[in-house]
Amino acid sequence: MNKKKPLQVGLGALLTKTLENALAHRIEKEFPRIRGPRICKLCADMILEVVHSHIRSRQTVCHGQILWTAVSIEDRPDWSQKIADTDLVPVLLDVSTAQDIQARIDEVHPCQIRLQKAVRMCHQAYEQAVY
Repeated sequence: MNKKKPLQVGLGALLTKTLENALAHRIEKEFPRIRGPRICKLCADMILEVVHSHIRSRQTVCHGQILWTAVSIEDRPDWSQKIADTDLVPVLLDVSTAQDIQARIDEVHPCQIRLQKAVRMCHQAYEQAVY
């Protein structure tokens, strides 16, 4: 006889109380033509994959950095393409570094510092903007 333990019966429902299951249920409820638990779960997994790729923990973003949403370098531009129709990827950019502060101390012209920052951030974004 396969009898369940009392705690398993009482707390077993908590294991299914996840964001993934909430998304799958909402997809099934809002889009009735999308049917079946496997399809709804797949859609929820795809949504969560996008969400998790755009969120970083505080431990990975240091002082002087910013998380920026960039267009993937694999997404070829089109003349009339809207930003909503492009592949967007998160990139981590160094907005302020020790070299920038040292340049200010060394009285480098602000235009030169801004140019160096812009070039640095463009290189960083290009290196990370792979989908």
